[in-house]
Amino acid sequence: MEASCGPKKTVKVIITGATGFVGRNLAERLYEYGYYVMATGRDTQVGRSLSARGINFRSADILSSESLEKAFSPADCVIHCAAKTGDWGSKNDFYQTNLIGTRHVAQACRRHHIQRIIFISTPSIYVDGKDRLNIRESEPLPARQLTHYAMTKLLAEKELFALSKQGFEVIVFRPRAVYGPHDKNFLPRILRMAEKKRFTLIAGGKALVDVTYIANLVELVHTAINAPPNAWNQAYNVSNGDPLSIASWFELMLGMLGTPFRPKSIPENVAWLIAALNELATHIPLGPKRPIMTRFSVGYMARSMTLSIEKAARMLGYRPPYSTRSSFEDYARRLSLL
Repeated sequence: MEASCGPKKTVKVIITGATGFVGRNLAERLYEYGYYVMATGRDTQVGRSLSARGINFRSADILSSESLEKAFSPADCVIHCAAKTGDWGSKNDFYQTNLIGTRHVAQACRRHHIQRIIFISTPSIYVDGKDRLNIRESEPLPARQLTHYAMTKLLAEKELFALSKQGFEVIVFRPRAVYGPHDKNFLPRILRMAEKKRFTLIAGGKALVDVTYIANLVELVHTAINAPPNAWNQAYNVSNGDPLSIASWFELMLGMLGTPFRPKSIPENVAWLIAALNELATHIPLGPKRPIMTRFSVGYMARSMTLSIEKAARMLGYRPPYSTRSSFEDYARRLSLL
């Protein structure tokens, strides 16, 4: 299930956040597909690994417009992955990285006459605390976003789309629950949960969710770089296209690693109480800096949320190369090679 042969390094892309999970996978795979890849990021150790593969790595921080302008050079497209993620932290930290950082990326693009930007956003902007199925990009958004992450990502989307009036072309992707090689978020968190005697699920883990294998997202970005003009200045949902329950997802993840899945269920109202107390504890002197469980994470595990990917199929020809189940076979194989 490899992508088709690429442009033989005649197309140049710049990737921000290339030392993070999504950006690193994009840098490595697009380079293999034949693009000239210039990767930027803050983690110099990962940067050295990218350089060893032949990728042009330049250390840069999106919080510094000067840093980006020095690192950037003329290119066909910028893929903007750098972000502060998560459901906990100060509003200002998310604002500075996700909104101001995106402005710096746009300024660097202007400076180097780069007119195409692909932005990795989030479907967290759709979350309203209720079950939502087959969400389309055209549906009205909640009056307010439930996390600083979602709020600042949405603001960044709006500013990027506004650039179309200045001749820019923008594609926004909203991938749901991305997983795969180099993941430092979902897999480690699930493994920590599995270390306990019983794997805690909320309301039996029955909530239906969409997930996205990183190779599917990479393939879609690869397609989008060469998309026709009418596909630009659009937002697209991204997933594997085959929803599953939270319990099934965790079972597949642990099964890939040969780790037993021993679930136990707690009622949703109990989980909400635990999360509220966890959040409250962070405000107590000498308390933890971040809660083990947040009210948002409870909603994430207790509420169904699936996305329509019809628009990506129609406008970009998106057909996920990997189903959720086949993705774990590929994931396990790639983990053995790392």
